[in-house]
Amino acid sequence: MNNQKYDIVLLDADETVFDFKKSEAYSFEKTLGEFGVEFNEERLKLYSDINLYMWKALERGEVTRERLKTKRFDMFFEQIGVADIDTKLFNERYIHYLSTCNFLLDGAYEFVEKLSKYCKLYLATNGLKIAQRGRLERSRIKPFLSGCYISEEIGFSKPDKAYFEYILTDIKAEDKSRVIILGDSETSDMQGGKNGGIKTCLYNPNNNEYNKDLCDYSVGNYDEFFDILFGK
Repeated sequence: MNNQKYDIVLLDADETVFDFKKSEAYSFEKTLGEFGVEFNEERLKLYSDINLYMWKALERGEVTRERLKTKRFDMFFEQIGVADIDTKLFNERYIHYLSTCNFLLDGAYEFVEKLSKYCKLYLATNGLKIAQRGRLERSRIKPFLSGCYISEEIGFSKPDKAYFEYILTDIKAEDKSRVIILGDSETSDMQGGKNGGIKTCLYNPNNNEYNKDLCDYSVGNYDEFFDILFGK
């Protein structure tokens, strides 16, 4: 194919290629069971909302990653009225289960395999290193990736400009105009890409409204990304 516009793609992990919702539900149910606490869908939603709230706070610099790990569970157990849970241990067990989950979104394997034939691919994630490394090691997409950048390992988080500067320097990306990030989050992936001076593409399978100032492109499925890659 001619007219290829990008040579390097930074791929967000969760809900871009990995099925985080499935992993979250599995890990949360397993961990609650270990601690003798009942699991149900209502409690899963409550925790999921709290967790998302905490990760957005991390993106804004309002909480540290270490505090996030336990505070999300402190908040959850307080709201359901369960006391005497060691949330540090709970977090450790939860992360252990997450690290075993290599669930991919439908079509993600085929997409990454095909994309790797044209571009260098790097995973770029804010996720916790134990969980992300464990999932990646077990994942079928690992052979197609040239590297993985986890915020907890490099000391910066999306959308911090320093996070992207670290990656671009490390991979020796001399021409930033040939680099694009594909991710599902406007606040971390799209804002981060803008901060880092690279092109941004929102993975938007539900076709939600989005901020066009942050997103150079938006795709509803993986196939559409190849039209962007080749300037169609």
